[in-house]
Amino acid sequence: MRWNRKIFDRFFRRPSAAKGQALIEFALMLPLVFLLIVNVVNFGGFFYAWITVANAARAGADYAIMGGASAGDLVPATGAQIVALITQDASSLPNASSLTVGVCENNDGTITILTGACGTALADPEAPDYVLTTVQVTYTYQPFIPATFQFGNLGVYATLPPLTITRVAYMRSMS
Repeated sequence: MRWNRKIFDRFFRRPSAAKGQALIEFALMLPLVFLLIVNVVNFGGFFYAWITVANAARAGADYAIMGGASAGDLVPATGAQIVALITQDASSLPNASSLTVGVCENNDGTITILTGACGTALADPEAPDYVLTTVQVTYTYQPFIPATFQFGNLGVYATLPPLTITRVAYMRSMS
């Protein structure tokens, strides 16, 4: 019985040369785990901003076409009303002041800019019957935890750099 216990103890006992090995491994892995956590937080914030900007553009385009195509004496939405709706929809974003909105309408080749700039206006294949409304929302995402290392004049990012998110929503309404 004693002989088996000696073999067991000798097999599972740590050698004296490896006493600080766990501490060294922990010290080497801690920065990588920290970097992983920072990137998870920043990517989560980026995806949240992407979805919020896309939803705000879609809601603005939906609001823009509802007034003119509805029954009754409804007045089409103005550019200021659409911008106010989009700004309110994206107010939960951390850098909401960088939000820019452009709203344009294409009515049978006649482009009307309600607010901002819309970039390239698309041609509607059924132009005489429909008005194509374009809403472009641009937002500059700033990471929650910026991690930049300066190596000389190079800005090396350990996580996401500031990024510009642009989402465009197109909707048609009957003219």
